[in-house]
Amino acid sequence: MISFFFIIGTNFFSWGSEPLPAQMRCGHCGTVGNFIKKTGMRFITLFFIVPIVPISGVKNMMQCQTCGTKYHTNP
Repeated sequence: MISFFFIIGTNFFSWGSEPLPAQMRCGHCGTVGNFIKKTGMRFITLFFIVPIVPISGVKNMMQCQTCGTKYHTNP
């Protein structure tokens, strides 16, 4: 008999690295600087690594270059 063992979970994957033109203050680390525009989606994952099925719509966000904190933005 052949047995299969799968571990599934969810994870948020983001992509993109377009710098935003204006400088802003990060609410987490307090640094004033340029942020990076990113786009992302939540996926059902296999072994918490491999994205299989998207379970959310596309989300726009910006990320602090210093501490990496992500903030959701309106489209």
